[in-house]
Amino acid sequence: MKFYKPEELRAGMRLAKQIYNKQGVLLYERGLVLNDQIIASVQKFGLLGVLILEPAEPLPPISAEEQEFEQLQTAYMFRLRDSLIAISKGQPAEDLSALVSDIVRRFGSINHPVTFSQTIRSSEDYNYKHAVCTAIFSAIIAHRLSLPASAMSDLITAALLADFGYLYVPREIMSKHEDDLTSIDLLSIEQYRAKALQLLKKDTNPFGLSESTFTTLTEFLQVSRKEDPKLVTASFHLNTKILMVADKYDRMTAMSLNYQPVTSVQALRHLQKQEMLYDVSIVNALSTALSILPVGQCVELSANRRAMIVSQTPGDQFHPQVLDLATNTLYDLSSPKLRGVIEVKDLMTTMDQRYNFDEKSLRHFVPDMPLQATTRRIRLRLEKARKRDAAKRARTAR
Repeated sequence: MKFYKPEELRAGMRLAKQIYNKQGVLLYERGLVLNDQIIASVQKFGLLGVLILEPAEPLPPISAEEQEFEQLQTAYMFRLRDSLIAISKGQPAEDLSALVSDIVRRFGSINHPVTFSQTIRSSEDYNYKHAVCTAIFSAIIAHRLSLPASAMSDLITAALLADFGYLYVPREIMSKHEDDLTSIDLLSIEQYRAKALQLLKKDTNPFGLSESTFTTLTEFLQVSRKEDPKLVTASFHLNTKILMVADKYDRMTAMSLNYQPVTSVQALRHLQKQEMLYDVSIVNALSTALSILPVGQCVELSANRRAMIVSQTPGDQFHPQVLDLATNTLYDLSSPKLRGVIEVKDLMTTMDQRYNFDEKSLRHFVPDMPLQATTRRIRLRLEKARKRDAAKRARTAR
C-alpha cells in the first residue's frame, strides 16, 4: 500500500484503510474502489492523505485487535478534544481522568507484541490524534518498563496534555517541515506551548494534576519540534524520556501536515541512532512491544536483497530468519556470521517490480524487425475483427 495526498487520488484506486467522518461514523470501508464522487467527498474532509492498495495487492487481513485500536483512536480523539476545549475555557475537564484510566486499562497491561494501526488524520484533528497515539505508545512502553499504576497515570495525563499548546500555533508555522522552521518560528511555538501550560494553573491546580505530571510537562517544553541532538536529557524524569520516544515515533510514522510517514522500521532505526537524545532502554521497550516484523512480512535487506520473514528470533525482531526471494535461500540474521553483513533495512512497501518509463524514455525505444512484424500482424487481426463485428451489427440492425 502507498500513501496518497487527496489531490493525487484517481478513480479506480482501492482504499487500504477505513475512513470515518468527524463524528467517528464509518463512511468508507477499506477495499472500496474510489470513483469521482467519493474522491470529491474525501477531498472535502480535509484529510492529509489516505493509504491506497496497489493494483494487484490483495486486501490485507485485519485482526479484531487492530480494528478495535482504530475505533478507540477515533473515540478517544473526540473525548480529548472536549476536555481540551473545556480547559481552554477554564472549565473542569470532567472526562480527562476517565480517559486516562481507560487508556491505562486497555493498553497498560498488554503482554504480547502489538500490531498498531495508524488512522487517517486531517489538519483539524492531527494534534488530538497525535496526543492520543502518543498516550497509547506511552502506556505500552510504561508496562514494559514495569511502571507503577500511579506513575503510568501521570505519564498518560502528561502525554494527552503535552501538545495542548500546538492548538494555538498559527497554521502557516505548523505546515512547515521541521527542517524549514526558522528561529523565530521555534520561538513562537515555544511561547504558545508555555502559554498553554499556564492555562493548567499549577499554583491553584483546578484540574487536579499531580506534581509528576507538571514536572513532565515542564521538562517536555524543552523538547523542540525541531529535533535537537544536543539537548541534555540525563536529568529528565523517566516519564519525560518515555514521552519523548513515544512523541517522536508517532510523528514519524503517522501522516503529517508537511511530510509523508516513514515505516516503523525506519522510525525505530532513527531512535536507536540518537542514543544521546532517546533513552536506549525505552527505545528497546517500544521495539519489543510492537509487532513490526511479523512472519510473512516482506522486507528489504542490505545489498539490494528482498526477502520474506519465515520465523522470528525471540526478543530480537530485527534479526529474524528470512527467505531470499531471488535465490530461495534461507538466512538466519541472528547468526554471528551474518550480523552486520545482511540486515533488515526496511519493510518492502511494494511488490510491484515493474519498471516505470516516462514518455521521454519511451521515445528512445526502437523495435527490431521481428517485433515490428508481430505488431503489424496483431493490428491486422484486430482490424479484421472490428470489421466482422461492424458487419454483424449491421445485419442485426436490419
